[in-house]
Amino acid sequence: MRLLQPYRPWRSVVPVGLLLGAALAAGPVAAAGPLTLDDYYTAALKRSEVIATQSELIRQAEERTRQANAALLPTVSGFASYTWLDELPPSVSATPSTLDRQTLAKLTATQPLFRGFREFAAIRQSEALLGAQSDDYRHARLLLFKDVVVNFYTVLAIESDIKNLEEEIRLNEERLKDIQARIRIGRSRVSESLNVETTVSTLRAVVEQLRGQLLVAREAFAFLSGLDAATPLTDSEPMPDRLAPLDDYLAGIAARPDVQAATKRLDAARENVSIARGEHLPSLDLNGNYYLERPGYLDDITWDVELALTVPIYAGGSIQSRVREATSQHTQAELARSQVTRLAEQEVRALHQSVQYDLVQLAALERSTEAARKSYEAQSREYRLGLVINLDVLQALTSYQQNRRALDRARLALKADYQRLLAAAARRDGLPAGASP
Repeated sequence: MRLLQPYRPWRSVVPVGLLLGAALAAGPVAAAGPLTLDDYYTAALKRSEVIATQSELIRQAEERTRQANAALLPTVSGFASYTWLDELPPSVSATPSTLDRQTLAKLTATQPLFRGFREFAAIRQSEALLGAQSDDYRHARLLLFKDVVVNFYTVLAIESDIKNLEEEIRLNEERLKDIQARIRIGRSRVSESLNVETTVSTLRAVVEQLRGQLLVAREAFAFLSGLDAATPLTDSEPMPDRLAPLDDYLAGIAARPDVQAATKRLDAARENVSIARGEHLPSLDLNGNYYLERPGYLDDITWDVELALTVPIYAGGSIQSRVREATSQHTQAELARSQVTRLAEQEVRALHQSVQYDLVQLAALERSTEAARKSYEAQSREYRLGLVINLDVLQALTSYQQNRRALDRARLALKADYQRLLAAAARRDGLPAGASP
């Protein structure tokens, strides 16, 4: 009987990085009633600084998209100057450029006509990066949901363990009273009473261990949700009785936000290659000036228009270097997408296997728990008839309670793994596929 082993949940309470990644912004508040998993997740979304940061990153990406579109539009600027020249020698004839006092004021407009299609590639690139940032926001929500699931079922598992242990302590105390009564009439030994007292003390020590672990899990709950640590939780998620084939879950990988973000960053890297190659092509601009004041006899000429063609001939190899750099970044983006996709597939496969194992284990524990219950009831009846000794009854009780505790933990572990599988395969309701702030 290994009653003194510390309780180890099937997953950690909450990732350490998440606990260290942000500071608490406000004190905990009380909830209106018991929280379901969805209620907890909703509260965590409002609380999370990570989600709020992702929202700001989306707004920044939107502004960069507007900046890229602005490259197609004309620019208008004003210019004014007043120049003093030294006195001219008598031999120099006066011209507008040699006047000792020159005043110039003008409005200049520039309309890009052709830039090697770089501006259009830049617009497509910024739109792809905006989409990737929106997917990052959704992925942050997904990661938060997984943390919430782990903490939610960890709290419930520890509370269930404490409840079952307290029930086991109660049953042992009832046996202790019965044994003490039998000792007084000479039908039981004192050693039997001491044996039960030892078991009760051991169980109480385990309960105190679990209370300490529950305190840690509850603090993680308060951190994630912003609610009071003592807020009661209630499990309303259905128990999965069967599991769809693995291929059904793998089919949802393409809809995962991290995979979609990697795909859009690959698109952006491809457009970056087009931007770099476009620098080899000439540029054509239309420039216009409207003069408010000009020096000398040019004062009557109020406007001019210029068509400017710029042909890159040699830039020290910098343009071709930027093309090679962009091509390398495109290859890097391809590798990143491949890695993200493979990691997503691995996660789905691992969780699918975990749920399969949980289902098999749960069925076995249900059978063993029922058998242990019947054995304990039979041993109790036979003990009253004097057919078995107290040690047999204690062993039957311990076996029944251990199976019962394991069964309750297995049920919660199955629900946690199943919820994480649905989230990993982009099949979980409440995690919208295309939502952005």
